[in-house]
Amino acid sequence: MIAVILSAGVGRRLAPLTESIPKALIEVGGRPLIWHTLVALRYFGVSEVVLVVGHRRELLQKQLRSGFSGITLHWVENEHYAQTGSLYSLWLSRGYLGGPFLFMDADLLFNPFILAGLPEWTERSRLLVGPLDHDSGEEVKVYQEQGLAVAIGKNVRVQAPLAGEALGIISVAAADAPLAISLMDALIRMAPQTEHEELSQALCQHRRLWVEDIGHQAWLEIDFLEDVSRARQEVWPAIQQQVATVGRQDIFADS
Repeated sequence: MIAVILSAGVGRRLAPLTESIPKALIEVGGRPLIWHTLVALRYFGVSEVVLVVGHRRELLQKQLRSGFSGITLHWVENEHYAQTGSLYSLWLSRGYLGGPFLFMDADLLFNPFILAGLPEWTERSRLLVGPLDHDSGEEVKVYQEQGLAVAIGKNVRVQAPLAGEALGIISVAAADAPLAISLMDALIRMAPQTEHEELSQALCQHRRLWVEDIGHQAWLEIDFLEDVSRARQEVWPAIQQQVATVGRQDIFADS
């Protein structure tokens, strides 16, 4: 399976921090977010990653100029990152998406073992979902019926059980890859500013997306400056503790 990391956006809500760096280079635990993500992907068998870059791309390319051990990196530039959404960035990587693929935003910090089931995720498309601890209006909520995602969105309300909050990590099965690309084509033609959640919603409408519950494994999407403090002070220590509990601290070995 190939993974796509979406790191083109400006991250305006994280200003002034992201005026000088892309979100993927925000440091937590002494390492940039992109390091944490690549470590997790490599540990669970991903050997090929597409990085879609835009804002301050030269800094990310400099950070990874020597590559990343065990992973082949492909660079895709979104020249229109200021006028387009995250789905457009994903769409630009479509040339690499002939088989099963995983995609995610670059502003995530998560327990690597969230991806432990990755080798078995090739048969069904999956949407990773965690508990909805509170609803500020920013959380992307997921509703499901017997494990099948039926609705996704920040403000959506349907007559179905709430599965929880979407992490922003989606795996697309090989059988669904052509459909996903076709849906991206249609959505981008209508609105290049579309976010990738619209693709997830479209896959839901085709009844192709299954909920993957991560339980209480620690994670955080870093959208605001207060999230950076929370990531450093709360979430990263929680991840370390959870990983230590299963005796796999080796996952954070230097690359």
